[in-house]
Amino acid sequence: MSINPGILRKASRLSDPRLLWRIAPFPAKAFVVSLGCWIAALAAYQLPWGAIGGNFRLRRAERAALAPVLADARRSNLTFPQVVAAHPAHLGKAVYWDVTVVSTHTSYAEGRPGWSVVWSDPRRANDEIQGHARVLARVAAVDRDGVYLDYVGRP
Repeated sequence: MSINPGILRKASRLSDPRLLWRIAPFPAKAFVVSLGCWIAALAAYQLPWGAIGGNFRLRRAERAALAPVLADARRSNLTFPQVVAAHPAHLGKAVYWDVTVVSTHTSYAEGRPGWSVVWSDPRRANDEIQGHARVLARVAAVDRDGVYLDYVGRP
């Protein structure tokens, strides 16, 4: 015994879940939509909006405070080889470098493990930088170990 294709099409259409929405009365549709809106509003109310706004304002203030130092670093555009070659001339100058932190005592500049960076305050730098980041720092000293930097921030 075979099933008539017309009956099969009609049966599959009736089992379609979208059909329920089409034949539901307007008050039921309004209830479902308003319930969804209330659930979304309650979920949004639970988010820490005050903390998000406060963190945004703190970050914006930090970036504004670092803007003059960043402008100075971009103007001088010092690279690692320039600092190593003429280190007395660049002491205290700002640099804006890509720095990769591998461990507490191991960091290097511009993605090159041979260009060693030593932080004057390694705990602060390691707390602020996770992995690879572009940082603003001042040249503290240059030694055969690498370039010693004072961490300024992340603009």
